[in-house]
Amino acid sequence: MRREKILETLKGAGKPLTLDEISQQTGIDLPRLRVDLFRLMGEGKVERRQRGNELTWTLKVSVPLEERYEKLTKKYVP
Repeated sequence: MRREKILETLKGAGKPLTLDEISQQTGIDLPRLRVDLFRLMGEGKVERRQRGNELTWTLKVSVPLEERYEKLTKKYVP
């Protein structure tokens, strides 16, 4: 339930959010929020980014396997 709330908040924001911003919008306390974010990161659903001096969190945008393969072939095939 908490993790779904976090994902919905990040999706609705449309930009990376700091830990404090996520906490204010979801009502989840910081220690619990950190644990949930790291679990979501382990599941590949969110990612951390650096914005200035603070860390931000955003939904992870995955590149389809075909696109990654195509980039690799262009890089390594003459």
